[in-house]
Amino acid sequence: MSRNTHRKEVTKRAVLAELESLRQGRHARYRTLVGRFARCRYLQSTAALFAAAVDANTRSYNRVPIAAPPGCLPPVS
Repeated sequence: MSRNTHRKEVTKRAVLAELESLRQGRHARYRTLVGRFARCRYLQSTAALFAAAVDANTRSYNRVPIAAPPGCLPPVS
């Protein structure tokens, strides 16, 4: 077996192993929170619904906030 053929075989095995990990969802990019979020349509729709609810709440309660009593908040520097 020549050196070039050996390199091709090693590369082929590495690519196939990475494709298998992608297929099974074990790839490194899916181990992060953002990676899992990007893959999961359920999480995306839940986040969109939550954002819409927060937005609707802020529009319906657009009032002046109540000032805190003096002395209960630390001084702002």
